[in-house]
Amino acid sequence: MDKERDVLRERAKKIAGRKGNEKSLTGKTLSVVEFILSPESYALEEKYVSEVLFLKEITSIPGTPPFVMGVINLRGRIISIVNLKSLFNLKERGLTELNKVMILRSDTMEFGIVTDSISGNKTIALNTLSPPPLTLDSIGADYISGITPDGLILLNAIHLLSSKQIIINK
Repeated sequence: MDKERDVLRERAKKIAGRKGNEKSLTGKTLSVVEFILSPESYALEEKYVSEVLFLKEITSIPGTPPFVMGVINLRGRIISIVNLKSLFNLKERGLTELNKVMILRSDTMEFGIVTDSISGNKTIALNTLSPPPLTLDSIGADYISGITPDGLILLNAIHLLSSKQIIINK
């Protein structure tokens, strides 16, 4: 059984390697969802984004930190909504009907983040990422994996989904 699984794993690796010109020199690329938090462009790894919704009715929760906007009812599930602008100390622009909510999900956590807009999907080469600038606020820098040459800020979805600062159990 293990030998069969190893053969299947090798086949999957070979098939996955046939993507063509998307591969970088090291062969490591990442599929991301690009979004805007004005004025910056951010991205999160696609596999952690379960869906994108229009921003509708958010029920505020008294006594929560400023970055928690409230909760929404998503097909019977209560989902917390986080405002990254507030968390990262970015300038607030106000909410409109154009804002979107990206639902992030891991095995143990699920919550939504408010975005100004969704730019689309993109593939980035990992070897082109540069580290976050030292001038960044320490709170935001904790969640940044790197910055692409065109200025796209890649956020660490795993860190966001497991952060003790974001997850509130009170």
